[in-house]
Amino acid sequence: MPASIEDVAKLAKVSISTVSRVLNRRNVVNPNTRERVEKAIRELGYRPNVFARGLMLRKSNIIGLVLPDLHGEFYSEIIRGANEKTRQLGYHLMVSAAIESDDSHDIVSAVSNQGIVDGLIAMVSETNAGIADAISTIDVPLVVLDGDVQGVRHDCVVINQNEGAAAMMAHLIKIRPGKPIIFVGGNETNLDTIDRLHAYRSAVEQAGGEVSAGDIFHLDYDYQTAFDLGVEMVGKWAKQNASVFAANDEMAAGIIDAAIDAGLSVPAQLPVVGFDDTRIAQLTRPRLTTVHVPMAIMGAAAVELLLQRIEDPKRPATKITLQSELIVRESCGASPALHQPILREIS
Repeated sequence: MPASIEDVAKLAKVSISTVSRVLNRRNVVNPNTRERVEKAIRELGYRPNVFARGLMLRKSNIIGLVLPDLHGEFYSEIIRGANEKTRQLGYHLMVSAAIESDDSHDIVSAVSNQGIVDGLIAMVSETNAGIADAISTIDVPLVVLDGDVQGVRHDCVVINQNEGAAAMMAHLIKIRPGKPIIFVGGNETNLDTIDRLHAYRSAVEQAGGEVSAGDIFHLDYDYQTAFDLGVEMVGKWAKQNASVFAANDEMAAGIIDAAIDAGLSVPAQLPVVGFDDTRIAQLTRPRLTTVHVPMAIMGAAAVELLLQRIEDPKRPATKITLQSELIVRESCGASPALHQPILREIS
């Protein structure tokens, strides 16, 4: 049977409240007494009950992270960065997903309003997402990822999507002037897709071209749906001398595989580029030209911001904007060394 706080107090010959003060790092405990309590904790292998401590202190040392999904490397990198920073700062991370078919109000309420967490990080990825409405009901400190929620006091961490997408489009237009560029994005209501598509449209128009509805496709950021689209379209795109700008690496990989299955050479007959710079970008052959998004840094920055808010609830709202960066590899058909002003080289 696990040791209890009463066992520690008995062995150390102190009161339960003294053990509690030692556990909570309060400096009012005599050094000799503290040493005796800590020795008893070690000997008994005592581990404090996080939830019991939370009830007493009204603090759980747990923070919640709610994402639109848990599938894929994009989300796993955010979780990895958030978890490392959380543990480093003496907290624990609880992760959940509020996918489109879920009742976001129930999920956010369960995570944030039941006294389980000290604060919440939530990603808002859709303009019509129920998660945004649900967030307005929470009563704990809040950090929003990748978006903004009107009428709700919160901090936020966002990625400069436009900068990265604009750099990618400038790169494609420079190496293949006058050639069509196909855009394959996520849902039309997805905030990342909206920003990346806006940069695509602006670049095409600034280069003197026209944006054709037939050159824009909305999928779901998934490999299989992109592969299926590629099976249908890669032959036509190759005949048009087009290149493909996929709004994430997973869809870019699906299109590359469809092109290879169709007997096409990538990039000679169909250049393909992606976005996010996940591990997939280095696993594709050819390796993928993409835009690096600091996903793990995003998760870590959100944790730091949330803990600052927990410590100082009245401070002004803070917005952190992280930069994206063009990474040129082989899939676009260009040499990285030729384009140093707008990217960093990856060996």
